[in-house]
Amino acid sequence: MIGKFTHRTALFSLLLLTVIILTSGCSTLRNAKPWHRIELQQEFSADMVSRSRATPYLWSDYLQQEDKLFAELQEELRNADTHGSYRYEANSLFNPLMHSTNWNRSFVIKPENIRAGIVMLHGLTDSPYSVRQLAHRFAQQGFMVIAVRLPGHGTLPSGLLNVSWHDWVAATRLATEEMQRHLGDKAPFYLLGYSNGGALALNYSLDALDDARLRAPTKIILLSPMIGISRFAGLSESLDLIGHLPLLSSQRWLSKNPEYNPFKYNSFPVNGAWQAHRFSRQLRHKIQRLAAQQKLQQLPPVLTFQSAMDATVKTAAIEQHFYRYLPANHSELVLFDINRHQNYAPITRPKAANFVATTFARTPRNYDLVTITNSDTTTMNVSEWRSPAGSQGQPQEHPLNLAFPPGVFSLSHVALPFPLDDPVYGLTPRTDEFYGIRLGSLHLLGESNTIILSASTGMRLYANPFYSYMEERMLSWLDMPPEIPQ
Repeated sequence: MIGKFTHRTALFSLLLLTVIILTSGCSTLRNAKPWHRIELQQEFSADMVSRSRATPYLWSDYLQQEDKLFAELQEELRNADTHGSYRYEANSLFNPLMHSTNWNRSFVIKPENIRAGIVMLHGLTDSPYSVRQLAHRFAQQGFMVIAVRLPGHGTLPSGLLNVSWHDWVAATRLATEEMQRHLGDKAPFYLLGYSNGGALALNYSLDALDDARLRAPTKIILLSPMIGISRFAGLSESLDLIGHLPLLSSQRWLSKNPEYNPFKYNSFPVNGAWQAHRFSRQLRHKIQRLAAQQKLQQLPPVLTFQSAMDATVKTAAIEQHFYRYLPANHSELVLFDINRHQNYAPITRPKAANFVATTFARTPRNYDLVTITNSDTTTMNVSEWRSPAGSQGQPQEHPLNLAFPPGVFSLSHVALPFPLDDPVYGLTPRTDEFYGIRLGSLHLLGESNTIILSASTGMRLYANPFYSYMEERMLSWLDMPPEIPQ
């Protein structure tokens, strides 16, 4: 009883302290930019599917709703002061609405001869642009591709103020149902998810173990899946409740930044962190429940690519909360390790240097563990180091015709889905497309108080030097039939 009272007192004190801190600098959204205060009304929500209606809500309905949403967005921007606002300024190259294809929107690619189908899901604050390179490569191989714009994304950062993770789950199901209508039961069906999209792909696959109405994917591909995230996200519910008070409305934001990225929000509302926390927590509970019920034995094989160093999701959580529960079903976990060249050793944190060895020391495993790192400490060239499922010996080395680019000391969470020649995020961007900025190839020198970018922005890697390996590994691992059986 005393313990419960103490716990409640501590929570009340924390809440009171938060209120005092926030009210000491009360602010309104008077000076907020339009993309922080405009709340679009035409966004999809899960209750649109659950409402009683004569016909089921379909993917085509989702796309029609998206048309209404982007029409509303254009109207709101026309009526707002967007001068000098980068991504939202009329006639600006930063503005995706000004280009022939707006890669912030859902898209479908349907090749003439379909061999398989794949649904692709992007990450939090992101957009379908992050999977477009993969989508085109898969389509060239005969995949029908549905790339989903998840609710709250691709428009204004304020789109995440009121979104729920249930909305993301509902949109995912609409896309998978649409894929099944096109493929029938004969062609293979796959899921690919990046970051929060990886959590959504896994969540759908777990739900399919419980619900016979959901078609289970043949295999699953995950990139930096959001299975574990920062503990701070758990505090965001209280902050969001406080942020709804009129004088504290600006506190609904963890960050409000200039929007110079055409395909990803730079600003981040508290609700986005809270929904990510809630979703990843329920996903971990679902994994544990299904493992206890022995239902994970039916889970399709999973191939995951993950940067060992990741400031967004917890790399260790992928093993601790998911992979260790998997059956021996030919799943793989591929880690992009840090650059272990001897020149970087003196400036590498010991925790980073020892992370892979300590986190993945448990053996034997039911999955293949693959590490991409230096062939030895005297070269930037990398090898694939593979420890097959059940193995307790030394990993098997397979040299790759790839290397760490000069100055790259590790990959990052945001780098994985982008090739080096991506026009926005690439280190060596191709020039046939231009969206106002080339974030991946910025080499910035000067006084730090001159520009709006933080020092960390210039240090973070935005493209994957081992993208070609990842892409080829995906396609070979899927092991598809040459064509759909008739």
